[in-house]
Amino acid sequence: MLHLYLKELSKPIRATFLEKLQQRLLENHPKTLEIQQDLIRILAGYKGEKAVSYYLDFLPDKDFFIFHSLRLPSKNHFFQIDFLLLTSRFALILECKNFFGTLYFDESFKQLIRTANDKEEGFQDPLSQAKWHQQQLTNWLRSNGFNLPVDYYVVISNPSTIIKTSPQNKQALNKVVHGHSLLERIDEVNHTCKNPLYDEKTTRKISRLLLKRTTQESFDLLKKYGIKEEELLTGVRCPACGNIRMIHHYGTWKCPKCQLKCKDAHLESLKDYSFLVKPTITNQEFRKFFHIHSPDVVNYLLKSMNLPHSGSTKGRVYYLNEEFRNFRA
Repeated sequence: MLHLYLKELSKPIRATFLEKLQQRLLENHPKTLEIQQDLIRILAGYKGEKAVSYYLDFLPDKDFFIFHSLRLPSKNHFFQIDFLLLTSRFALILECKNFFGTLYFDESFKQLIRTANDKEEGFQDPLSQAKWHQQQLTNWLRSNGFNLPVDYYVVISNPSTIIKTSPQNKQALNKVVHGHSLLERIDEVNHTCKNPLYDEKTTRKISRLLLKRTTQESFDLLKKYGIKEEELLTGVRCPACGNIRMIHHYGTWKCPKCQLKCKDAHLESLKDYSFLVKPTITNQEFRKFFHIHSPDVVNYLLKSMNLPHSGSTKGRVYYLNEEFRNFRA
């Protein structure tokens, strides 16, 4: 069995939300800087995960199923794993960190101290985080009738990052690894867990269950940043120049700034609405957000997208579901 990505590396959904929020706010909005900083941090993490993914592509032809960004239920909460490697013999959690500078893993206070640009900062201990995920995944597997050993590593993706700890901190010495040494560590786990606990059919069953139970995180960014809906820039955004307020005329959207004409320009802007406002829309709400006066024109646009809907013609509600969000015109 070849190693196989069952849930591939993809851009964090939170980054997409933040990018769309940025585009719908005035440049001098008081929350712009905070949003930009959060976006930079999330994209830096994604960059680190891509660096780790590069090494995983070189795994030998063994029975690896690879999952990226699993988010699984745990009682009334969820836990999220950066990468999970699943085999018939063990499961391996990879907690990825893309830090620069010098990292010190402090065992006494269970924290990570980063020194960079003459500045010292404290962060949540990724070892404690990975160990917690190990416990959660072990419990999740057992609750579903499976008993696999679960191991973990904290992977530092930036090769120039300096890693330090005390000689007594065995956990950090054994469980923290640079990306370029990851395959060697995975091989160590392979040699430790030699005997299969399940056949291929059962391992695939576990894989399907993981995919079925993983859920996408939901966000209310307006609430998080204290932004009112009225502060969003409304209208159809030009796909060429980014200008908001394209004009709909005789079945086509036209940008007054760059003169681009596009029949489907509203699709991406409707995604903006679904991400930032709510995942449903009515004819009246569409007219208000996209500055169209005619209910008949909006009715035609909504019907042409074949969106799932409910209610009568007058009070009909259209659902901007996951399939619509992922659709590319």
